Amino acid sequence: MWYGNTKTLLESALRQLDLGASASDEDWKAQTDVVETCLSEMLEKSVPGLSPHHSVDSRYVHRPAIDKLNRAVPHVQAMLAAMRTQDRTEALKHGAEAMRRL
Repeated sequence: MWYGNTKTLLESALRQLDLGASASDEDWKAQTDVVETCLSEMLEKSVPGLSPHHSVDSRYVHRPAIDKLNRAVPHVQAMLAAMRTQDRTEALKHGAEAMRRL
């Protein structure tokens, strides 16, 4: 999944969370699964891989998307923890902060 798709999925989950005041357990589970998938993708993308042909002495390459992901990951983790306990207020707070950092 690309950065934009992950961000869009996270926005969608946040929107559903904001609108679904009387969400059932199945709705919570579905949205939690979406956020879990987003977090997994974010963690996978935020760790820059080293190619075998790159030496330790290679120059640092600035990747703004990775920097944004690294800043947002702690908030997505907190959002996910709040969603697992069905704490809508905390989930929305951390979700909004994650989106601001993306």
